[in-house]
Amino acid sequence: MEDIKTVLQAYSVQPFYIEKKTDHLYWVQDHQQQYALKQSHLTLELIPMWEKVYREAYEQNLYAVLPVYLTRQGNIYQYYKGSIYYLTPWRGEAVTTFDKLTAERFFHNIGRVHAKTKQSHLIETEDFSATFQQYRDHCKQLKQQLLGFVEQYEKNRYMSPLELLICTQYRDIDFCLQESIRRIDQLIYEQETEKDWNYSLCHGNIYASHILKNKEQLYLINWEKARFDYPVYDLADFFKHETNHYDTPTDTFLQAFESYMNENKLSKKELYLLIIQLLDAQPYLNQLEMHARSKKTMIEQIVELQYEFRRILFGLHFSAYVENKYDTLDLDDLDDEED
Repeated sequence: MEDIKTVLQAYSVQPFYIEKKTDHLYWVQDHQQQYALKQSHLTLELIPMWEKVYREAYEQNLYAVLPVYLTRQGNIYQYYKGSIYYLTPWRGEAVTTFDKLTAERFFHNIGRVHAKTKQSHLIETEDFSATFQQYRDHCKQLKQQLLGFVEQYEKNRYMSPLELLICTQYRDIDFCLQESIRRIDQLIYEQETEKDWNYSLCHGNIYASHILKNKEQLYLINWEKARFDYPVYDLADFFKHETNHYDTPTDTFLQAFESYMNENKLSKKELYLLIIQLLDAQPYLNQLEMHARSKKTMIEQIVELQYEFRRILFGLHFSAYVENKYDTLDLDDLDDEED
């Protein structure tokens, strides 16, 4: 712990107790308060973007971004023996389950970050459409590839448990790919009428263990992979991390998503892009391709396949949710048609 004590001296913290929580996180207690000291994965090249997070948090009053302490030299990190450390207040434990209130607070907080840091950029329709037309063709190829695997398995006199599972899931995966194609067509259509896209400060690695919960507030921590990007990429990362378990609170996430939309209302094409991300069936097909030569046990392969399948099922639920709640014709459009 001597190295940790040396780092803490840069912050004028005199600890009387230090507990190692993970390989890179330390709980620190001095005579006044509790701290979290993180030995980060940051590099000197990543520091400018990471520092920008805290400038934005200060300027935009983003209270969900857990603040960092300054060293005696006025820096927000301390470089020591090849590692970059930073110190924050200790604010409770990471979220382990999402009840209704926790989910609503999370979506409210990340929506506020995205809304307050939003910037608009023009994207040329021709290049954009060409990229997604290629992806649409790729989805059609995956449909044929999936069918080929199922037909191959059905020729076997006795299917393995994994092959039987794949055959029972075929209908949902095929529908997922068809739904992706439909949403891609809608995305291309919307792009032709509106070329602007919004970029926001994105966390870049957001899931439950990077959300701290206490009685008053939720905090978003570990901004080491932050970047400016489409805000739906943050949402897609979160959903992909949190929806592959058997006890995923699907209905809770869908009901709480309105809290995000109240803070940062996504356009139709942004919602379509999010759906397309969630319906990505390539990882599922990769599992099928590796099946014959995999050295993993049958149980391990089934578990991994189920992870991908649950994520895709959530994508289908989310697409239906968007269809029911946001894919409606605006009254202004009706008025225009009547005129």
